[in-house]
Amino acid sequence: MTLGTAVFLLVLAVAGIVLAFRYLREKPKLRIVCLVLLFLIVLVLAGYIALTLVFVGAASNQPPA
Repeated sequence: MTLGTAVFLLVLAVAGIVLAFRYLREKPKLRIVCLVLLFLIVLVLAGYIALTLVFVGAASNQPPA
């Protein structure tokens, strides 16, 4: 997965969280399930993005051999 794809999916997941809060007020169990899944997706994607940035930074700042 490219970094751009991960950022795009992260934005979609955050938008899903906002929409779940807004439109699933009448169904609290479904809202909780959706929010938990979306929060897990956000955590995984944020970790992936952070690790990608760390590894790219480490590779670009590598001392000459």
